[in-house]
Amino acid sequence: MQAAIDGLLAPLYTVEGKKNMSLVSAGYFSMGIDEGWEGCGKGVNGTQHAADGTSKLVVVLVLLLLLPLLTLLLRLLLALLAGTPVINTARFPDTKTLVDYGHSKGLKVGWYENGCACGERKALPINYAGDVKSLHALGFDGVKLDGCGAQRNMTLYAQLMKATGKSYFIENCHWGKVRSPLPLVLVLSLELLAMLVLE
Repeated sequence: MQAAIDGLLAPLYTVEGKKNMSLVSAGYFSMGIDEGWEGCGKGVNGTQHAADGTSKLVVVLVLLLLLPLLTLLLRLLLALLAGTPVINTARFPDTKTLVDYGHSKGLKVGWYENGCACGERKALPINYAGDVKSLHALGFDGVKLDGCGAQRNMTLYAQLMKATGKSYFIENCHWGKVRSPLPLVLVLSLELLAMLVLE
């Protein structure tokens, strides 16, 4: 990802006859992490989320920690982790540092959530909250919300993002599942007409 960020900044391109231009100078100012960051199967019940605040490692720790004070501290930790997405740290060892690196180069950095790789099939309110909490804590500027996973309530995502006090750019990637009330033939005819008129 750092190489891709550096590639946006490299003066290697000819843009409108000007040599030695970077893609940033041509108006490409954002970089996004897409599929592949998820820790598929590392969350609760084989998901990518610590959906109920536990993970397999945390369950083992709970069993090992019998002292009341340590149990109380562990419960506080679980509350902080509840619903947060699990990151594949073998591929993305320090996501916050990566986002900060993009920002240091003047770029906006986006994330990808509700993805296809893990294929979670149950929408849980705690997962929406955990997704947005992580989006905010890691410093991302935007997010692509795919339609593969179960979290498809864009209104809830938007409300949670607004509650952070930060504005995010959102790509709603539900690949055409929003149906038009018009028959498909009419929609295609209108699109064709619009293309002909605009040419």
